[in-house]
Amino acid sequence: MLASDVARVTGGKLVGNPLKELLGVSSVDKPRERTVIFCHSSKEAEKVKGLKEVLLVLSEEPPYATDYVLVEDTKLALARFLQHFYPEKHPVGVSPQAVVEEGVSLGEDVYVGPFVYIGRGSVLERGVKVYPFSYIGEGCYIGEESVIFSGVHIYPKTVIGKRVRIHSGAVIGADGFGYHIGKEGITKLHHIGSVVIEDDVEIGANTTVDRALLDETRIGRSTKIDNLVMIGHNCSIGEENVIVAQVGISGSVVTGKRVILAGQVGVADHVRIGNNVTVTAQSGVSSSLEDGKVYGAALPAIEWSKWKRLYAYITKLPELFRERKR
Repeated sequence: MLASDVARVTGGKLVGNPLKELLGVSSVDKPRERTVIFCHSSKEAEKVKGLKEVLLVLSEEPPYATDYVLVEDTKLALARFLQHFYPEKHPVGVSPQAVVEEGVSLGEDVYVGPFVYIGRGSVLERGVKVYPFSYIGEGCYIGEESVIFSGVHIYPKTVIGKRVRIHSGAVIGADGFGYHIGKEGITKLHHIGSVVIEDDVEIGANTTVDRALLDETRIGRSTKIDNLVMIGHNCSIGEENVIVAQVGISGSVVTGKRVILAGQVGVADHVRIGNNVTVTAQSGVSSSLEDGKVYGAALPAIEWSKWKRLYAYITKLPELFRERKR
């Protein structure tokens, strides 16, 4: 690739030699000569100060480099660069070791890998890729260009939109955790609803999305879900949400647009979270949250003996308040 190609793809302004040849990309932590290096801060740019045969991509002019590309957003520039120069490639065709039941509709350029099972009446639109050892139940619909990586389990009647990516170990459409507890004991509520995943959603490895009891569990357009996330039955997750690893969302939760739930957040059932809300890591959400605010109540780790002393004081607070009122 040439320096001029990098500037064109990233949408940046090139300063220096447009014909400089580059052999790839490297990071600021392990930089290599004759590569493109994306610097997301002036501090990162300092790390590669001694290299000469490189092309830096950054958002402010460096005092030392002779060849660089100026962009407004280095993360966006990196995304464009990787999509163009390192595109993801997928195979095409149906393996003879796959099981495709009667009534399945397969679009053009579909890939169905070895030991995949596709249930009766399911539809895979153009360009869908299903990698080995995945299960797609009866009556599912998967939209164009979606990718189902190996070992994914998609239960019957699940609807998946276009350009959705579901990573290994994810389970979509398992029964919700719903029971009636009474004199007769614990009686299971048979979940007959579905899961709907809208366009451009990405779901991480070993994440679970439960089916609804009667209606649908829905994941909104362009939402990104990390690994090891649990989304309960009847939830309606809004558009462009970011849900980080080990988040647990109970049943019937509704989130607005552009919600961010940081790692290990827990959300109680029937909570409504407004638009543009951020919840910080390890926080518990037990009631509904208003639009546009940042919420959080995590307790950072402190030295154990100090915490035990603090806890002893905390348990005495009610007694101290009672004495103060006298």
